[in-house]
Amino acid sequence: MTRIISFILLVFVAITPYAHAEKTYDITNCWSGEVTLLHKSENLVIYNFDVKGMSLANGESKAFDGWSLNIIGTAKVEAGKNSSTYYGIYRSPEGDLVVGEGTRTGGEGSWKFIEGTGKWKGISGGGTNKLITNVPPIKEGTTQSCNVATGTLELPK
Repeated sequence: MTRIISFILLVFVAITPYAHAEKTYDITNCWSGEVTLLHKSENLVIYNFDVKGMSLANGESKAFDGWSLNIIGTAKVEAGKNSSTYYGIYRSPEGDLVVGEGTRTGGEGSWKFIEGTGKWKGISGGGTNKLITNVPPIKEGTTQSCNVATGTLELPK
């Protein structure tokens, strides 16, 4: 029995360094930026956007709290339905980066992490996001908005 328990403990200790630490995140992102119109007709609008802003953590998880962000993408409004594909970079106060990609249809979207630097190297995971504001632009050719993003992330130990 002692050998079995010792073996189980040995296996546990051996695999612990390879285990991933899963965390949750719940953040509010707000941004402002430029919009470049590519095409506009009665039934179709296509535009690029380049927005910059920041994230604030909601609740107990402080993942991404006070980080800056830059998101670029292309959006399409066809027959009144909005969709977009985008890529973004979040920068921590320490200078580390997290890169991701996402899609949105209407006011809801999904996101996945594709790269990280520093202590975020090897990040994986993702989640969903939902627009909470979509205010009129301050001037033509701009956009301002906020969303709430929730999900999970894993970092190698």
